Amino acid sequence: MLLGVAQILWLPSVKLMWIYGLILILTLLAFFGIKFKRQFKRMAPLTFFTFGLLYALLFCQHQLNQQLKQPTQANLSIKINSLPKYSATKTSFIAQDINNDKRYLLSWYKQENQPPPKLALEHTYQALVNLKPPHGTVNGVGFDREKWLFRHGIDGIGSIKSMQPTGSTQHSPLTLINQWRSSLSTLINKHFEPPRINALIHALSIGDKSHFDQRDRQAFQNTGTAHLIAISGLHIGMVALLGWYLGGLAFKLYPYQSLPKPVLQVITGLLFALFYACLAGLAVSTQRAVIMLLVMGCFKLARRPAYAWDIWSTSLFWVLMVDPLNVLDGGFWLSFIAVAVLILSFNGQKNQSSQAVNFFKMQSTLLIGMLPLSLAIFSRLNLIAPAINLVMIPLMTFLLVPTLLLLLLLSSFFNIVPEVLVMLIQWISQLFIHILDWFNHFSSLALNTSINHWWQYVMLIIGSLWLIIPAVIPQRFWGLLLIILGLYTPISKPPHGHFEANFLDVGQGLSILIVTQNHHLIYDVGAAYDSGFNMADAVLIPYLQQQQINQIDALVLSHQDNDHSGAASQLQKQIQITTLWGTETSHQACLTGHNWTWDGVKFSFLSPNNLTPYLKNNSSCVLKVQTENTSLLLTGDIEEPVEYRLSKTPHIEADVLLVPHHGSKTSSSLGFINTVNPLLAINSSGKYNPFNHPADEVINRFNQLNIPFIDTQSSGLIKLHSFPMLSFQGIRQLQHRIWRQNKK
Repeated sequence: MLLGVAQILWLPSVKLMWIYGLILILTLLAFFGIKFKRQFKRMAPLTFFTFGLLYALLFCQHQLNQQLKQPTQANLSIKINSLPKYSATKTSFIAQDINNDKRYLLSWYKQENQPPPKLALEHTYQALVNLKPPHGTVNGVGFDREKWLFRHGIDGIGSIKSMQPTGSTQHSPLTLINQWRSSLSTLINKHFEPPRINALIHALSIGDKSHFDQRDRQAFQNTGTAHLIAISGLHIGMVALLGWYLGGLAFKLYPYQSLPKPVLQVITGLLFALFYACLAGLAVSTQRAVIMLLVMGCFKLARRPAYAWDIWSTSLFWVLMVDPLNVLDGGFWLSFIAVAVLILSFNGQKNQSSQAVNFFKMQSTLLIGMLPLSLAIFSRLNLIAPAINLVMIPLMTFLLVPTLLLLLLLSSFFNIVPEVLVMLIQWISQLFIHILDWFNHFSSLALNTSINHWWQYVMLIIGSLWLIIPAVIPQRFWGLLLIILGLYTPISKPPHGHFEANFLDVGQGLSILIVTQNHHLIYDVGAAYDSGFNMADAVLIPYLQQQQINQIDALVLSHQDNDHSGAASQLQKQIQITTLWGTETSHQACLTGHNWTWDGVKFSFLSPNNLTPYLKNNSSCVLKVQTENTSLLLTGDIEEPVEYRLSKTPHIEADVLLVPHHGSKTSSSLGFINTVNPLLAINSSGKYNPFNHPADEVINRFNQLNIPFIDTQSSGLIKLHSFPMLSFQGIRQLQHRIWRQNKK
């Protein structure tokens, strides 16, 4: 069944003919299974594979039908389905349309000199909203926002223009849970003022990680401790274990024959787990953990002896039955594969070592066993993770979480907040942060690599299994050799005299990576935002890591607009840059006449003639990349006046033209296009951007001249090759996925 459901990870679309065909196949299999019962076991794997695929496709089809297809402005009657997240610029939350049950991710942007709105979670609201279909950037690396929106049932994204409560109320269980969480958030803000401690307590108590700043987010990523600040299987399991022991204690104090001790322990363990899951807003990861514990509890209550694999496989089955889209979550694979690795390695083994030694063995085994999956999801493996977890997991799960849980229980049911507990939690939290910062100094002790070929995964999986399976298997060093070979990633380079241009999808902005045989140049870096989100961390760095690029020979910042140069400082912090060209006084001036040659490829600046005065868009650095047979003209945000001047200069012709200013109507004049005379026009713009780039009249000019026009908003990352001949590929066309089916 898992294999059947998992097909949605790479299927290009959902077609009704597939669904009808699978229904027919499943009906035939069921008929033959009933008619020939003795043969049912042989047909069972195919039957469940077919059922799993059909079941997942039906879920996908439902979500595709629900999704918004076109931008619109709508007056909605909504109820708030999530705890609102407040930032310096906006308040965001998930809302449900009362009339049609569609779910939207809405943002209410803060007006100048106005406090953020206070939302009453029990109220319904009438909201005027600008809605857009779910969308995001696509580069083949980094966070896939479209996949996340699809998986979480978000049917549209919107910005609120106005919103008023209607006076009616909603008292659904989820609303009551979010009200409770909101009151706890207020309590946390009152008693835990230091920002980093406040953020940690919010994450571990109500599952709200929005309070962490960019520094802490980076630290969790560097140290591989992000799983510790997410309420998931580890924390839910420890809280359930605490409830189990408390149930045993309660039975000793008040024994009742009508309620045997094992039954009481199962009940208290599940109640504690459910309590903590509700604190986290019944997030997807907590739902999985509760299902797994419920399955384990049912085996205990039924007094049925069960092997570890029985519990694992039954839990897996019911998690997929509840929601087959779980396979789109990296956390789903991490949690189930981690448990499988531990079962495979330690089930049935006699351990005579101390608890600390056993714990370290478990962490080391997980490091090896999870290596293929960690590289597939994160492109990173922290080599000191066993040491970090040896210190951090006991501190978190045995001290901080139980103490915090006790505080939340007392405040929720008895309205008591003991000061001694607050001080203890603050002390443990501060200790956790200090240890985190210390380990962060060793973040360089990590393996940063991307697995780009299927054969690498095969070698890594076989090598990892060879190392972690029981000791009866001889010659384990072969497993280590397979891992080393699997980590080797061959990178194809353009031959001498040729280049490759990667037009990254950075939304409404620009970033291009130019690669020659031995050199790398980046032209613009995309935007950075007040929230801390930036295109260097989100797109550029992951892409450079995938391409095994550790140094940039030249960075060209065409001009000073945020959508072109905003993420420059974040990029400079993480990668070595030899030369920085640009329009600021601290940059090497990108003036007309500067040129150089790398590996037989010539780079020439054609504009501006001077940088005084600075003319914003019209001071953009115009760079021409040229080989013997192919040329590329990068134009930044130049407008018609500069286009006219460039039209009068020699050697302006180019085979490929970066459409100036994202396709704005103030650029791409007909005379300029005719003078450049490109074979191909490439534009960089964001889907549903507020400027309506590219303008229809600009597209029409290129169409009238029979010049192909492609855009990152519809193609995602665009790869341009000059060898063996001029060619290009858009990643959306190469990697069709179900969650991109409605994106044109």
